[in-house]
Amino acid sequence: MSHNLYRKTQGSILFCIRSRDLIRSNSDTTNSSGHFTLFDAITTSPDEVMTLKIINATFPNSWYNLSSSSKNNKLDWSEGANNYSITIPDGSYDINELTEQIKTLINDANSGAITYTFTYNEITNKLTITSNSSTLTTFKFSNDNSCRRFLGFSNEDKTLTSSSSLISDRAVDITDTQNSLYIRLPNLTNSRVVESSSGRYSNILAQIPVDLSRNTFFVYEPPNPFEMEISNNSISSIEISITFQDENERVHFNRADWEVNIELSFYHRPQRKKNKLQLSGQMINKYNEFVDKQKEQLDRKQNLERMMKLVKEKQTVESQ
Repeated sequence: MSHNLYRKTQGSILFCIRSRDLIRSNSDTTNSSGHFTLFDAITTSPDEVMTLKIINATFPNSWYNLSSSSKNNKLDWSEGANNYSITIPDGSYDINELTEQIKTLINDANSGAITYTFTYNEITNKLTITSNSSTLTTFKFSNDNSCRRFLGFSNEDKTLTSSSSLISDRAVDITDTQNSLYIRLPNLTNSRVVESSSGRYSNILAQIPVDLSRNTFFVYEPPNPFEMEISNNSISSIEISITFQDENERVHFNRADWEVNIELSFYHRPQRKKNKLQLSGQMINKYNEFVDKQKEQLDRKQNLERMMKLVKEKQTVESQ
């Protein structure tokens, strides 16, 4: 919002939100959302508006980058006429740990009939897969819940034999697109944030890049935080939710705690002045009235001329 048009009307309020203090359902084990109720409702006067901004936040990188809840923990493939599928245990993997786990699970599934080598190139950020058999192998990366993005493959099946190698056709993404957290306030409305996934106004207050260091805490302290004007004129409770890009995909913190500090400010809402567009509208109305009168006078003149013509024609007939 532009502070050139707004001035503060009173002191700001700081909400110090700790996940452990939030009210949530007993079935929620993600520790990613909840709400708290204010002792007294905060209300604005008719000429005030409220804004919110993130001062800082602290989050644990405690979620699993690969899990059943994220739907990215499977690998399906076929060797000739034989079909196989493995489910990778939930966890926080780097690319080498993941490929070692996949090799072990594949060997258990096919009893070592065909062995595969996974080689990661850190310079190109690509993965190369090779096989020791001439039997045609098809990795079914198009199947649901595939771990393909971790391995650097697009959403299509890929084939492999001992005479060929399979190289990633996209960058290896060990985050599986979970590279940002989004702080959302579902019970507060605004018309200042638009989300690209829907093109509609969103409840996002901040987007936070994820530090790749797993099992550590990272701090978000924006130098120039976005200040969101909200439509509410009264706040009696605050709901907060931490998600990934998809609003419905909550971050599973595995019960680890996080903290967010939000500043609430009050500004005077200036009265809207009559602008040139309104003045132009008045002028257009006056012009339309003038045109209507001119048209009415013209119609009268034309009617009078027709009547005079008829009179003259009648007089001419009678004189003959």
